[in-house]
Amino acid sequence: MASPSDTFRQTITYAVLTRRDAYGKPTLGPQATARARVQPSRRLIRDANGNEHLAAHVVYTDAPVTLQHRVWLPGEDVADFNHARRPVAVDESVDGVGVVRFRKVWF
Repeated sequence: MASPSDTFRQTITYAVLTRRDAYGKPTLGPQATARARVQPSRRLIRDANGNEHLAAHVVYTDAPVTLQHRVWLPGEDVADFNHARRPVAVDESVDGVGVVRFRKVWF
């Protein structure tokens, strides 16, 4: 049986937001790369606070991306924090044993 990760032919870069300084400037942890599938998407997503957002992309990946991460899509400048995207929602797809197979990350 084919694994969902067989369709992950693109690469994303992600880093966790570790803290903010006194002026609100974010500090990120080390960057990591992961295989992913990036698709354009127009979908209304409700975040953890109940606010609605119009998602522009959905990313399928097996990387441990959470709402605390910042993600650069393929072709974006990873040296520029302003190009990083903040996930709106993260859905985990779990197999019958309870192991996370992949994550669906909405931006």
